Amino acid sequence: MTKSFAILLVAVCSMASAAAASSTTVRIDSGALQGALETHVIAFRGIPYVAPPVGVLRWRAPQPVVSWSGVRPATSFGNACLQPPPGPREPALGAPQSEDCLYLNIWRPASAKTKLPVMVWIHGGGFTKGASSIANSDGAGFARRGVVLVSINYRVGYLGFFAHPALTREAADGGQIANYGLMDQIAALRWVQRNIHAFGGDASRVTIFGQSAGAFSVEALMASPRAHGLFHRAIVMSGYYRGSYPRISMSAPDGRRSAEEDGAAALKGIGVETTDVAVLRGLTAQQLTSLPPHGFNGGIPAIDGRYVVEDLWTTFRSGREAPVPMIVGATSQETPLLPPEVRAQVHAVLAKFISPAEEAALLPVYGGQQGLDQSLGSDFSFAALLRSLAQLHMTHGHASYRYRFAALPASAPSTLLGLPHAGDIAYVFGTLAAGMWKMDARDRAVSDAAMDYWVEFARSGRPTPPHRPAWPSAADDQIMLFDNDGAKPQVDDRAARYKALARIVDPKS
Repeated sequence: MTKSFAILLVAVCSMASAAAASSTTVRIDSGALQGALETHVIAFRGIPYVAPPVGVLRWRAPQPVVSWSGVRPATSFGNACLQPPPGPREPALGAPQSEDCLYLNIWRPASAKTKLPVMVWIHGGGFTKGASSIANSDGAGFARRGVVLVSINYRVGYLGFFAHPALTREAADGGQIANYGLMDQIAALRWVQRNIHAFGGDASRVTIFGQSAGAFSVEALMASPRAHGLFHRAIVMSGYYRGSYPRISMSAPDGRRSAEEDGAAALKGIGVETTDVAVLRGLTAQQLTSLPPHGFNGGIPAIDGRYVVEDLWTTFRSGREAPVPMIVGATSQETPLLPPEVRAQVHAVLAKFISPAEEAALLPVYGGQQGLDQSLGSDFSFAALLRSLAQLHMTHGHASYRYRFAALPASAPSTLLGLPHAGDIAYVFGTLAAGMWKMDARDRAVSDAAMDYWVEFARSGRPTPPHRPAWPSAADDQIMLFDNDGAKPQVDDRAARYKALARIVDPKS
């Protein structure tokens, strides 16, 4: 082969690769897909990444998707997973509900670029609700900034996180039980590793990020041996969880009953008592959605010895979490003006960690009873917890960054003391029209800043984009503050109360 011919061959191959990356038709390991050309973006929606978990596959580990012939349209979202209908203040799911729901979506730039950073979004909803089709997490804004954005569905509620003596005895799929939603997330990440090159993505630069239960998922994935190596950066937006996980076939150290007892008790709540897996797999959708509520924390993973091998805080204290750069943060007022029944649930959880004497000892650092009432639940569940996880991650030698999202639209209710839980999603995705309130040019500027930082972190592992203030390490309580003026680094002015709270509750977490 002559040198000139070799150069020509390389050029032709490069042109072919670029053309494939910009095409609305791609081929993945299960068949060909037809996406849709939108404004500077190609979108692929409703891609099955595993087989539908229905019939005999209910409460089974994810199974391989069946390949198809011809070109499969990928222009509409797949079904949202089975769940109760959204409440009056919750966003519409954007898709019909079904037990057949394990689909993902991809947005990529329309221009012919390859080896782009990949971001995988994991939706929230307390592990009981949510979907990748919700409008505030549309991935087009990230794609226009040079990212391949993936959003995924995973099983939620009792279909996603459930154990039962009959399922434990069956031990299908090599004993992979209980954590079906987490198994789905890991199956989706494996799919990304196999297929994302077809969309121009770089499988060696995958960032997982999520909000609320999606952020809890990121924490759990960082702790899961099955997920290590499948991602390379992590962003935890309002992540949570303190305490012990339920165990399989035994009670937890804090007295929590076994995961199977939890499952049997839930079924008993709708009049079902059985030892037959066929009966479990024959339950109707109406029965499944009428099961008792999960409580304040929503669905909870169980220690299964495979996907979840120990309590979350044990992993982070011991340095066994994924050794990847991590961003953590919360909104400025995660839990404002809660309904009385939710406040009661919060107080019940707090009582397990904070005695009356310890609560009284916190009064000075919170500026009195009113400040404590306004902020303790938010700090305990989110901001103080995330500060502690960042500190542990840094102790083990891994890059950690913290933020507070305090921007608040001018149209938000004047009674709010800060941005509430999930109020940051529309800013981060640039989906301001789908935000909680009407947003304006000031909000767009804040959103542009946030997206610049998230994208640069996905690109390089360091959240300091050109022409923006440098985001400092979480050391010495440095944070990046996103407020109505944009983004600026500062020493966390809430650190004193976080530290005081951590001294009381972290040893019990």
